[in-house]
Amino acid sequence: MTTTKVAGTALAIFGALPLAARADASGPALEGPALAPAEAKPALMQRGEPPGYGGFYRPQARQGLLLSFGFGGGSLYLSNEGPSRFGAADVDFRIGYGFSDRFQMFMDFNSDVGSGYYGNTVASWTWTVRGQTVLVGDRAGNGLNVNFGVGFGGITYDAGYFGRSSSPVGLALAGGLSYDARISPWCAISPEFFVTWHQIPNQPGIQDDVSSIYGVRLNLLWYLH
Repeated sequence: MTTTKVAGTALAIFGALPLAARADASGPALEGPALAPAEAKPALMQRGEPPGYGGFYRPQARQGLLLSFGFGGGSLYLSNEGPSRFGAADVDFRIGYGFSDRFQMFMDFNSDVGSGYYGNTVASWTWTVRGQTVLVGDRAGNGLNVNFGVGFGGITYDAGYFGRSSSPVGLALAGGLSYDARISPWCAISPEFFVTWHQIPNQPGIQDDVSSIYGVRLNLLWYLH
């Protein structure tokens, strides 16, 4: 009888072991990371959270493709038209790129048109490459800027019935001081005080003439992210 009872007890213990093993294997899995799969995902698998940013990347206010159109006026001087200055209408176009809130680069095409001393229509134009930096501003894109650049320029004369003529191209220097006032996250109104100077080359042996203008223009500026 004793041997029979011992054998029965051993069989009962061995039969219960697989059930306990299965319970131990499945129980903790329900209480562990399996209940929170989102927490177990690696950083690369979590949508909307690129590594190193902690959220969606947002460009700075002055970063991106830069476009600008401007209109204004100024006081134009041409050394070959006499010592006096005369009024001129100003048109300006810019295209470039903003690398950050602190630094932008752009190409600038500028033309100033007026009536010269002899009554002819005179257009002074320049093409320059400029750099711009913010002197005082905020992260929304408002602020005081200064720009300066170098390029080339020339003069075009329109004498009406007597035809049109152009001067040779000479060295040009240009700069401006502007204030950006944002009207939307990607657009700003930017009044600017500008100064432009360029050579007017003459034939060898004759001193070169110069053109210079200073004035004010109103730019409409876009930063396209």
